[in-house]
Amino acid sequence: MEDKQQPNPRFGPGYLEVVLIALMIAALTIFGYDNYLAQKISVLDLKGYLRTQKALLVAGEISEEEWQASVNKLEHALNKAAADPTQVVLLKEVVLRNGKEIDIREQ
Repeated sequence: MEDKQQPNPRFGPGYLEVVLIALMIAALTIFGYDNYLAQKISVLDLKGYLRTQKALLVAGEISEEEWQASVNKLEHALNKAAADPTQVVLLKEVVLRNGKEIDIREQ
């Protein structure tokens, strides 16, 4: 008697499914890398901010206490930016473009 083997039914994903799975994995990898590993550059115009505060102090528009509060606000802004381990803070004079500027007035 002849044993005729029937072809096994195909199990597993087809071509389209493989492509979709590969695209999803690539998208998730890029998303994860960008959010958790990639360094992001923030810039701070420290010279300009201190120059402005000093000019206001000399002109008598702010008091010593207000000047101290503005320095504390600057420190708070830097601490908030440094809380993210992927964040790098550079002076504005060093970065030519594409750096996210830290706005001290928002703090």
